[in-house]
Amino acid sequence: MTIEEVQARLRAAQARLGREGRFALTLSLDGREECYITHWFRPEPHAFEDCRAVGSGTLSECLDALDRYVAVNRVRDEAPVLMAAE
Repeated sequence: MTIEEVQARLRAAQARLGREGRFALTLSLDGREECYITHWFRPEPHAFEDCRAVGSGTLSECLDALDRYVAVNRVRDEAPVLMAAE
């Protein structure tokens, strides 16, 4: 998988979360093929950034964890509930 393909997966995941925050991918440089993905976001507009671990391991394991994370945390397209007038 090329870096452009990985970037596309991260951008698509961010879009499914409603552009909330950003994902960071960190690769190890010590000869192991390991990485981890974190999600950086602001819980409130004026708060400091917070970080959640998304996944770690091989690149494939990280991207699988990213898909699971987004499935649980994605923005839901729910119509507002309208109350009937009495």
